[in-house]
Amino acid sequence: MKTDTTLNTEALQGRDTPGKEGAGKVALVTGAAQGIGRGIAGELIRRGYLVHAAYHSESKAESTEELVGKGRAHQAELTRAEEAQRLVGAVIERSGRLDVLVHAVGPYLTRPLSETKPADHEAMLQGNLFTAIHMIDAARSPLRESHGAYLFFGCAGLERWRARQVTAAYIASKAALLVTMRALSIEEAEFGVRANMISPGFVPHDGAAEDTLSDDLHKKIPIGRPAEMGEVTEAAAFLVSQAASHIVGQNLEVAGGWML
Repeated sequence: MKTDTTLNTEALQGRDTPGKEGAGKVALVTGAAQGIGRGIAGELIRRGYLVHAAYHSESKAESTEELVGKGRAHQAELTRAEEAQRLVGAVIERSGRLDVLVHAVGPYLTRPLSETKPADHEAMLQGNLFTAIHMIDAARSPLRESHGAYLFFGCAGLERWRARQVTAAYIASKAALLVTMRALSIEEAEFGVRANMISPGFVPHDGAAEDTLSDDLHKKIPIGRPAEMGEVTEAAAFLVSQAASHIVGQNLEVAGGWML
């Protein structure tokens, strides 16, 4: 299953009239400058959502704007709460509402625990947990108004609590995010807001960590291969769609059986 990376001309020109499945719905995808975040932004555009994209590095400004259209690409440093508030405010100012928040921000670290410094743990928590907390707080009111959906990113095997030899700090931060997502899902359910998580395994793409591209590791995946981008992005789009309206607080693994 492959995702066509060619977007329609209207999407690239930034038309503010979404259609089809996402008719009238506004989505914000963080971490949309590259990798899976960018893939999901493209998938939601194809499904008719009006998509805003957040990026971190100024070098990604032009390519992100090309993806989502002029005025809907936003630079933000989401480790700062005020930046998250500003970002959501810009979306509301431009498009009038927010229906979907896909938070695809999160640094990755490969390092034995004995070589992992306190600053490394702090960076993982800041990038994977606190950026999400800041976005949760910023998006809470508009998502309640629209009875919308949050989607966060975990990783394969997150809930099986297996020892990790070189990714302990990373997994610990994602585990904290999982607990936060589930608490959020209960808290927001009465307002008609859903929160879920998607946990990919290996997804080769530009910018992926070198150790995740190992053919030797890929051969150990039960299904016999890593995921294609479209398999992850389509699953993500499902979780924020009306078709998943009764799915709350779940962590969907898209990992080919890795770490079962």
